[in-house]
Amino acid sequence: MKPQEASQIERIPAAAGMKASILLVDDRPANLLALEAILDPIDQHLVRAMSGEEALEKLQGEEFAVILMDVRMPGMDGLRTAEVISRRESAARIPIIFLTAVPIANADVVSGYERGAVDFLLKPFDPEILRSKVSVFVDLYQKEQMIKRQAGLLRQRDREAFERRSELRFRSLMDALPQCVWVARADQTFYYWNQRAAEYIGLQASVAVGADRLFEFVHADDIEMTKTEWRLATSLQRSSEVRIRLRRHSDGAYRWFLLRGVPQRDESGKVTGWIVAATDIDAEHQALEKAEDANRMKEEFLATVSHELRNPLNAIVGWIHLLRSGNLDAGKSSKALETVERNVHLQTALIDDILDVSRISRGKINMTFRAVPMRAVVDAALAAVRPTADAKGIALEFEMTAQADEVRGDPDRLQQIVWNLLSNAIKFTPRAGRITVRIEQREDDLTLAVHDTGQGISPDFLPRVFDRFSQADSGSTRAHGGLGLGLSIVRNLVELHAGTVEATSDGPGKGATFSIRLPLLNSRAATAASAVVETGPKPLKLAGVSILVVDDEIDSREVLAELLRYYGAQTVTAASAAEALAEIARSVPAVLVSDIGMPAVDGYQFIRAVRERIPEEQMIALALTGLGSGNDKERALAEGFQRCIVKPVEPEQLVETIEHLLISRSR
Repeated sequence: MKPQEASQIERIPAAAGMKASILLVDDRPANLLALEAILDPIDQHLVRAMSGEEALEKLQGEEFAVILMDVRMPGMDGLRTAEVISRRESAARIPIIFLTAVPIANADVVSGYERGAVDFLLKPFDPEILRSKVSVFVDLYQKEQMIKRQAGLLRQRDREAFERRSELRFRSLMDALPQCVWVARADQTFYYWNQRAAEYIGLQASVAVGADRLFEFVHADDIEMTKTEWRLATSLQRSSEVRIRLRRHSDGAYRWFLLRGVPQRDESGKVTGWIVAATDIDAEHQALEKAEDANRMKEEFLATVSHELRNPLNAIVGWIHLLRSGNLDAGKSSKALETVERNVHLQTALIDDILDVSRISRGKINMTFRAVPMRAVVDAALAAVRPTADAKGIALEFEMTAQADEVRGDPDRLQQIVWNLLSNAIKFTPRAGRITVRIEQREDDLTLAVHDTGQGISPDFLPRVFDRFSQADSGSTRAHGGLGLGLSIVRNLVELHAGTVEATSDGPGKGATFSIRLPLLNSRAATAASAVVETGPKPLKLAGVSILVVDDEIDSREVLAELLRYYGAQTVTAASAAEALAEIARSVPAVLVSDIGMPAVDGYQFIRAVRERIPEEQMIALALTGLGSGNDKERALAEGFQRCIVKPVEPEQLVETIEHLLISRSR
């Protein structure tokens, strides 16, 4: 090609501005220079290689549209190089144009085509033809790359659309949850929270906020713990869980939440964000606190019972020991007997209080209603407590302004109410104090108030003064004895008389007033009260019912038998299935109560043997089990039991179940 001809050749623009790489392989620099001059008009990226080995190196780091390679080269020739290229997955599809100055045999041509050759050009070749051939392959390469890019863009667009749909589904799901949910990026910026969270904290998810912004809604007592846990979770990239209080936007109230933070990770395990969920556990927390308070009160009560019962016993045992020694004179012996008698009465009163609470809680307290003048009740109570008041130098006063004082009630229980109030007032009134009892009439009600000048009641304890086991000075340092049951008994007995009781006090050191209101005789409330209160002992629920109790554990067997006898049943026991079958052979009971888990023959095998002899119509059978899964209950019923009760057995539940089955069978 002449120089002037080259100047007349127009350059071919690259497709879409993207240049393709062309690999030129020839061991002679002059040939490479000539190839570059011929291909310069197509304006692509030309790469030189002066041997087959160098060409293979170039292929490792770059992608080529076409390879122009001399056939005859020292070392690794063109055909051998093409063979190696064809075995490489990344380069096997690159078209190869062989250039040769010497005609080659047909076998070599076939071998070249098998190794990826697309053409053989014999030197000297026409530059236009070479450019045309190379341009075709460059154009194909560029179009292929463009298709790949378009496919990549389509995939990216589909992926983005999928992510948008997933985000919408995610947000819809989060809005449907009852929990408050916050979502943060990897940098701990919260960019989304669900509708529940937005409504609770009053912060709309319109802008992203840092964690410190959300900490503003945490209770002041929980803020440091929450921040510390959040720092640990994010630094160690682990889940976390805390119980905190969050402020509600609508009224400013704080509620307890269980807060869980979980890191989001990609396929490689890298943290890409955080999800924080808050579950409202305020009701559960309050219930737990109440249960803990009740448990603490019971523990304090048991300790108090032990203390109050042991102190009189200590005095009794000591004086009895001295009496037995025979070394006491008449005066000291009399004092010893008085002390023993007084402490016995004290213990009896304590035990009566405990039994009264038990009867009241079970609804088993018996009362006989009749017309009772409250003045007589107060006179009797004052007479009973006057010696104790005189011993402390406390003045007792009684004021009566009511024109009618008869109520409908149980005289003994009414006197117990007044006596408890007076005893409580005497206990907490210092020497030289005063206690005033006043009876007034207010329409259809009679009001009895006991006012003292004693130590008073603190405002925080006043709402709990009638609670069972509750004492203002509980603990080992308390100044006054007793079990803390007297006022609780008063409230329950007053309520059984259709009345109300309340306590008032201006604070510590300012005395206290306990007032009860009772309906006067023949009023509607009094009549209703006597109608609903038990007026005598109820008939035993299982009176005369024969029951066989089967259990291999002797303690469990005996206590069940005793409980059933308490309700009037005639019980027989058996320690095994064999003993029970022998007992049934002698006499068929009305009811069978059997444990499931027994050695040798369990309850299922036992009931199958029983039902082969005795149908359900002749004998009711109840199963007791310590397992209590749904399958155990279903199997017990399928084998022949009518009911299955899970241990520990509640006596009332057992008795009511037996009573119900007996009634059902008799219909």
